[in-house]
Amino acid sequence: MKTLNGDLLPWRLRSRAIPMAEESLVAVSTVRACQSTASINDWTAHLAENRTIILPGGSSHALEVQAHVHSTAFLQWTFRATAKRSQIRLKVTYSEGYELEPRNYPFFRTKADRLDAEKGHLIGPYDELILDLPHGQTVTYEPFWFRTFRFLRLEISVGPEPVRLLSFDAIQVNYPLAVKASWKEPEDKQSEQIWDASIRTMRNCMFDGYSDCPFYEQLQ
Repeated sequence: MKTLNGDLLPWRLRSRAIPMAEESLVAVSTVRACQSTASINDWTAHLAENRTIILPGGSSHALEVQAHVHSTAFLQWTFRATAKRSQIRLKVTYSEGYELEPRNYPFFRTKADRLDAEKGHLIGPYDELILDLPHGQTVTYEPFWFRTFRFLRLEISVGPEPVRLLSFDAIQVNYPLAVKASWKEPEDKQSEQIWDASIRTMRNCMFDGYSDCPFYEQLQ
């Protein structure tokens, strides 16, 4: 069948050869740093229980939060203008851990304790966007592709009118790996943790295809 003027041939649809991805909620509720008019307790309640936070007009907020484990997840934020039309400027940085000052970013990095928020800082790719919030409408932002992270740095600037941050959700998506084995050495207290980290590494690299690794390849 010939094509003219750039027309595409009819698609030859086939049944999916592999199972659909499995989904699960990701716990992202540990606040490591907070510069905000809202307290750390307010942000923790928002992240853990989806309690609404009211962000005053003209305010700025910077937040560093930690997921329970390294995750590959679709992220979703939902906002609503409280009284009049407003706006949100949102920057989200994705990182595997706290780092020392790199010798030459992104190639020569200096990593020590990846959980040390006092000596290290978060480095990584980021999303940056502006959301216009019409009065009375709910606006949701979700990246087109999943994001890989252990830590998130959120930077939020609010327009002239107050905004409600209604919810934040992180949905882990992976190939449905059926684990049939286990490993636990009575003499080695860390053996089970090593096994869990190994299985999680496999899951975080398995989607419609196999990716090694999701952070440095999928977030470019």
